[in-house]
Amino acid sequence: MNRFVGVIILSALVIGALGQNDGRDAEVRDRAGNGYEVLVESFLHVRKANPAVRRNVRSVLDLLVPPEAVLVRQKRQFNGFGASSSNANANAFNQYYGPNGFGASAANAGAQSFYNQGPGGGFGASAANSASQGFSAGPGGFSGSAGQSGSQSYKLPGNKDVNLSYSGGFSVANGQPSVSQGSSISFSKK
Repeated sequence: MNRFVGVIILSALVIGALGQNDGRDAEVRDRAGNGYEVLVESFLHVRKANPAVRRNVRSVLDLLVPPEAVLVRQKRQFNGFGASSSNANANAFNQYYGPNGFGASAANAGAQSFYNQGPGGGFGASAANSASQGFSAGPGGFSGSAGQSGSQSYKLPGNKDVNLSYSGGFSVANGQPSVSQGSSISFSKK
């Protein structure tokens, strides 16, 4: 029984202390308003705080810089910034069977590019490539071919361009193979 009475008295003291603390918090909140007071009851009510309890806060800048000096912020804008990129791919495949033989072919092509613009100029690159292959086999024998080609282009700061291209391929027909290849590079300044 003594414990029960002790718990009741302790609970009453805690509730009383919390009630006093809530009153102090409300008093501090009312004194430290910043111009507007938000009361949340069953709806939102916004009203102007009492100017008598509003604090006047001075900036450290007001204390250090005399009023005659005027600070001006200036936005610095260079000749534009930006970035862009793109990517594309295409694929194809075919196969056939018949009384005259069988065969298959496939092709693939792709392209990528990007470009960045900054205060020192632009930088970008692009590339494109393609590849194909095919074969057939039948009563006349075996034939097939494959080839690839591509190009790359680079735009460097200072209006400099570098271009590369390449190609290669081979074929087999009537038992005779043939191979081809080529490449080129060029530099230019505008």
